[in-house]
Amino acid sequence: MNIQLIGDTDLILRKKALSFEREEVFKQSHTKGTKIPDKINSKLHYNIWEKLITSITWKEPIRELDMYEDYTEEMWKNLMKNNAPCILSKAFIGSFKEVFITFGYRDSTGKAGTDFSRSIKIADWKNPVDFASVSYSQHLTPNNQRNKTNVLSEYNIFSGWRCDINVIFFENVFPKETILEIISNAGELVGIGTKRAEGFGMYHIGDVTILTD
Repeated sequence: MNIQLIGDTDLILRKKALSFEREEVFKQSHTKGTKIPDKINSKLHYNIWEKLITSITWKEPIRELDMYEDYTEEMWKNLMKNNAPCILSKAFIGSFKEVFITFGYRDSTGKAGTDFSRSIKIADWKNPVDFASVSYSQHLTPNNQRNKTNVLSEYNIFSGWRCDINVIFFENVFPKETILEIISNAGELVGIGTKRAEGFGMYHIGDVTILTD
């Protein structure tokens, strides 16, 4: 069934940026202490637009640029207008499973959510987001690592957002009504995206369409 999710609070989408991934690949594939080449050292080439652009999973994949400085505000605006940010299906499934385990549904099966995970799927691995407007935030956030220093973070913030997901489920395991109730609770109590604990990414169910072969 196709389920329309309508955002009630702003949505923040943020994954590891390209610059971080390149550095991590280098660190984990070389001896500890090996000097990071200047070309991929993001501390030498910090660019907020690279962070904002490459920390999004896009509907249409974008070309990765060699130089971080080549990412621009114009590119960010163009992608937001002509491409589409996406929410990964695994994020939705994880939030649904959290509701299943936390709010008593597992008591009906006696299992730790594995039966739920196996009985519900989302057709596509990424789900495009429509939005009314987008902005960004750049600020210091606490680092949970040992040194406890604040780190500079960049966030894309989407307002007036909607997202359709195509859910595949086995009604002989969990009926449609139970699936919709779990998804509704996930939207109200868990949310999706970054900073859910601060109230971002909350949503409710809009139109529901049963799909047939």
